[in-house]
Amino acid sequence: MRQFYSVQTAILHTTPPLGKWHALQCPGLPTWSLLVMEEWEGHTAQDVWEALPSVTEHYPENWNQLVPTALVTAFGPWGVVATDTIRQAMRKVQTQWAAARF
Repeated sequence: MRQFYSVQTAILHTTPPLGKWHALQCPGLPTWSLLVMEEWEGHTAQDVWEALPSVTEHYPENWNQLVPTALVTAFGPWGVVATDTIRQAMRKVQTQWAAARF
């Protein structure tokens, strides 16, 4: 199962996760990136990377909640608005970046 994260772009560049992943710099907030994890190298690699500052996982079970303000800013250029749920926002992101498909 794919996992979705937001992370500061600088952290991603200096300490990329170990495994198969895709990342995109946020169009409205380039200091942040969205990362889609396909497969971890192992549990330790996942635990170490998730403990880094600014790494936040976006759990699918929470996608019915309103999108956080930072994600509105990050993906506003792609049509994300404050009244979107995370799921609605991700659908808008997916139209611009196929790797974000669930």
